[in-house]
Amino acid sequence: MKESQSSLLRKKYLELIEYGNTHPETIHQNLYQLRKTILLEGLPPETDDEVTNRGKDGTKCSLRGLVWKILLGIDTVDAEKYIELIKKGPSNRYQKIRKDISRTFMRDSQFSQAVSQDQLSRCLNAFAHDCAELGYVQGMNAICGAFLYVLPELDAYYCFSTLVTGSCHLYLDSTISGVHSAETLLDKILEFVDPELYEYLQNRNYHPFLFTQPILSLGTATPPLDELLHLWDFYFAFGVHLNVICTISQLLLMRDTLLAHPSPCSLFRSFPELDAPTILNLSIHIIRQLPDDIYEMLVNHPVEPIDLNAFLRATTGGSNDESY
Repeated sequence: MKESQSSLLRKKYLELIEYGNTHPETIHQNLYQLRKTILLEGLPPETDDEVTNRGKDGTKCSLRGLVWKILLGIDTVDAEKYIELIKKGPSNRYQKIRKDISRTFMRDSQFSQAVSQDQLSRCLNAFAHDCAELGYVQGMNAICGAFLYVLPELDAYYCFSTLVTGSCHLYLDSTISGVHSAETLLDKILEFVDPELYEYLQNRNYHPFLFTQPILSLGTATPPLDELLHLWDFYFAFGVHLNVICTISQLLLMRDTLLAHPSPCSLFRSFPELDAPTILNLSIHIIRQLPDDIYEMLVNHPVEPIDLNAFLRATTGGSNDESY
């Protein structure tokens, strides 16, 4: 019987992973091929076994879980260290964590069946012990929850910790300074790509802080979760900074509705359900329009403070034609 397109794509990923495991000396080429495949073809749908085993105790990773670990640079996990962190018990942020985990993807029945509040509590308290300089801020619960939905608990913890500390720590420090930079970037990029919509919003109580929650939570506030995972494939392959661009894409997909609404900013309390392929296609189009200096600040803002004055002085000369 002829293999389905999904099966062939899954086979392609598994072969890329196997080749990378046996030829570590070609790591840059391997990552390039993996990212290219994600960009052009996406990840295949989960198998029935992956859906059945989702959230179950154990160590077996789904294909998406394996891909995420590679993209985040995780080749080993330390079970003994994680157990020792758990043994420390509740952190000094326990009460806040306990309150937030009860609200994590609370309307998603598949998440509730796959991820327990105990798992979330263990991971988040362990992180608060392990990374005291960051501790815990609201929004971490949903990010950690999405990892637990895809990966076994031990792997999820290390993916979560690596992402937060290595890829977006300014989003989740005590001042969420990276989120504020992201809001400024979003504001100016929106003005650049759609001046008509921007002007309309400006005249109707618009402020970029309205996007604090979707940026801080890496989009986890908008369902459905399975569509969000496709966006995260893209973020982990090319950078968390693309969260800003995908948020702008969601605004542009609401454009006609926003322009026809007398109070458009009221619609930002909840975005329409995610349509990952459409959002990604539009985001790629936006990226190719951006001047190089703006794109460079966009790339750096989750991990490096940006010079907002320099950004506001940035010209629109030059365009970005490099890989994401």
